[in-house]
Amino acid sequence: MVVVALANLKGGSAKSTTAFNLAGVLSEAGFRVLCIDIDPQKTLGEAFFGVYAAQSTLSSVLIEDGLIGTAVQPTNFANVHIIPADDGLKAIKSGQTQIEGGELRLRSCLTRIKANVDRHNNVNQVDWVLIDCPPSLDRLTMNALAASDYVLIPVDPGAGGRGALGDTIEYVYSAQKWYNPTLKILGLLINNTDPRTVYDQTTQELVRETYGELVFKTIVTASVRVRESSEAQVPLVFCEGAEFVRYANMYRSLRSEVLQRAGWQRGVNGQEKS
Repeated sequence: MVVVALANLKGGSAKSTTAFNLAGVLSEAGFRVLCIDIDPQKTLGEAFFGVYAAQSTLSSVLIEDGLIGTAVQPTNFANVHIIPADDGLKAIKSGQTQIEGGELRLRSCLTRIKANVDRHNNVNQVDWVLIDCPPSLDRLTMNALAASDYVLIPVDPGAGGRGALGDTIEYVYSAQKWYNPTLKILGLLINNTDPRTVYDQTTQELVRETYGELVFKTIVTASVRVRESSEAQVPLVFCEGAEFVRYANMYRSLRSEVLQRAGWQRGVNGQEKS
């Protein structure tokens, strides 16, 4: 099981969109994917997948240090499950709910899955866990970073996005220092860009000059098709119509890079890892 947090301080950098479509292309390749929406805005769970929190919620599991498999729910797509966000996360985020070892609760939950202790809803059979973080550097984001093997950072290459990117990477270094020394940056994904404009070409070059090989070769360009996919609650790879193929292929390209960087030897069935 590989755990990936999607994080960036800047809102609108396509964290939820990336998690949504990466889950789609991973499941297309035969992987079993669990999405965790730890953002109180509930975009990934409610808006994109159309799944709402049930009786066993993510916040209650984190507070009680319980079995996270009890909060897993199915989506409309084979091999994709989700733990949706709930209102209780707001109290954890703000610090109103005081819990001992609060930054390590999600890590504790996922460790039980890896140890085959938590088998609820077959959660122990998951290949990939994708955690959608809030657009802020807080206790919830630190929970995700402390629990993850990798962090994937979607990037808006404009001036504001580049500034937030630097702060985000510093926060990742803090997570490595204090909670998770094995955490690695999987890559930076440039989003919401139009390569036909001189401005966007320049900003992309600046990001690549600054961060080098950390930046994925794949670029997800801005398009109404990406927004239509999210509105329809269908990942691009499962959208019908030739107009979606180009954008679905961008995420297929991202999948290939992600598998390579994470060390998967075989990507079709998701069963072998180097």
